[in-house]
Amino acid sequence: MELFDEENIHTTLDEQWENYGTLNYIEDERRESYADSAVERSELLGQIAAMIDRHLTRQESEILRSYFGLQMKRVSVEELALRNGVSKKRIMRIVGDAVDKLRFSDDAIDIWKYLYRK
Repeated sequence: MELFDEENIHTTLDEQWENYGTLNYIEDERRESYADSAVERSELLGQIAAMIDRHLTRQESEILRSYFGLQMKRVSVEELALRNGVSKKRIMRIVGDAVDKLRFSDDAIDIWKYLYRK
């Protein structure tokens, strides 16, 4: 059977399909990368949770996890303010201070290295 091809005008069906033999390999590679990314995400979340537990107070930890939805449902600033009996502005200040504490911790460097490893 012959097919029209813009470059060669006619090519045989066998010749055309010969080039597509690697498609199964590409599909398998994608499946592995999805599985790897799920494992990496889980490992990263574990490292972040450990860092939060080591460097923040219980209140800061609960507010930060709720605000960003880390291992729980995300909660609005208004809801966090009501739960903790403080203003929305105070919640944002706690979140900012907690992020600053984490940003300058040694654990943050380890997480950065993990994310940008080659």
